[in-house]
Amino acid sequence: MNSALQRARAGMREHLPAERQDWTGGEEDSGTRELVRRYTEASLATDVSELAAMLRDDVRCSMPPTPGLHVGRDAVVNDWVESGFEGMKGLRAVPTSVNRQPAVAFYLWQKRESAYLPLTIDVLRVTGGAITEIITFHDDRFPRLGLPERLPADGTE
Repeated sequence: MNSALQRARAGMREHLPAERQDWTGGEEDSGTRELVRRYTEASLATDVSELAAMLRDDVRCSMPPTPGLHVGRDAVVNDWVESGFEGMKGLRAVPTSVNRQPAVAFYLWQKRESAYLPLTIDVLRVTGGAITEIITFHDDRFPRLGLPERLPADGTE
């Protein structure tokens, strides 16, 4: 195992409760809801600068099962820029939660389907008014979470 991953895991063990059932996923207060709302709006606008302003300096970002862990605001933002996130168009979002943590399910417009189809789910850990972790899951998780298979063009079901 590489040393960066070992350090990241050691850091996570240092900051997380020993027992998984003790994880609270952050405060469910108006500040967290407002931060998630702003995160969603900035994501839909693919506004990397606005998103970066919401991240704590030591934010962690991963996309299991894809290997890799980005640690630190600069590393996360660089990954978004390099992956072409800023040029992504046609997103819609559905707020949700995963394991008692706020999450946002993103859908991408597919012209052939005339609908928005599942893309990813960002699960957020919020601490002290900033995003401290983003775990992005692939579209195969949508059915397990009871999320719609598609969103119609006009926004109605």
